Amino acid sequence: MDFFFRNYYLATNYVPTDMYPILYGEEQCKPGYSFGPCVRSNYIIHYVYSGCGILRVGKDEYKIGKGEMFLIKPNSLAYYRADLENPWLYRWIEFNGSMSERILAPFKSPVLRDFDSKQIGQRLKDFVGSGQISFENAMERFWGILAALNERPSGGAPINTHEYVLMAEQYIKNNINKKITVNDIAAHIGINRSYLSRLFKERNGVSPQQYLTTAKINAAAQYLKNTDISVTGAAQSVGYTDYRVFNKVFRRHFNASPSEWRNKHIWQQSIIETK
Repeated sequence: MDFFFRNYYLATNYVPTDMYPILYGEEQCKPGYSFGPCVRSNYIIHYVYSGCGILRVGKDEYKIGKGEMFLIKPNSLAYYRADLENPWLYRWIEFNGSMSERILAPFKSPVLRDFDSKQIGQRLKDFVGSGQISFENAMERFWGILAALNERPSGGAPINTHEYVLMAEQYIKNNINKKITVNDIAAHIGINRSYLSRLFKERNGVSPQQYLTTAKINAAAQYLKNTDISVTGAAQSVGYTDYRVFNKVFRRHFNASPSEWRNKHIWQQSIIETK
């Protein structure tokens, strides 16, 4: 058996806060290899691809094998050791951020077994197998792993479903200038379209398509109000390539054409400034 250890650090000029990956890697452990006991400052998820070993968190001990994951949380005293005869091969991702505790709060045990392990394992394998990648690329892959982690197998109820909606809303915000579809949003999150639509209606009272359209038209209206951009330019700035379609959607939303809406708000603003 060939033993190896690889890890990759992520660096960015941005200041991430919500949730972000820090380190990821893989290791084919030597027999009896151990780490700890120690306290970590970040969250770490290990996925075991082969072999087995033990995890000890506080006074509790767990045996973990192929297709299982274990989670180490910050400020927990943890120790883990590979089996002497069948040492494990695992891959891991270390992360942190203000949303981490809330998303992972439902996981009461450090051993994660009740999941579609094949999907999560493949995503993490692809992530680590890419080697050193950009922070932006890593963020996209990281959210895909989180989406798979929060979806129960066999159609069971997912955990923290509102996080899917928040992820969808953020994706729309980040891609407001592009011609994206609900299928694109669902694929980015890692769930199917019908499931996303149900969650959206439960949380926001509208479909993802209605939310997307409203976000785009409101953004275009702000461009028309606050800049000298042309109506065609405003349409293109929110992903509409067909002006006629944009004009129709805008009129339906504001009961006025883009030009009428702009002239009305410019007139209102001039009245305010002369008072």
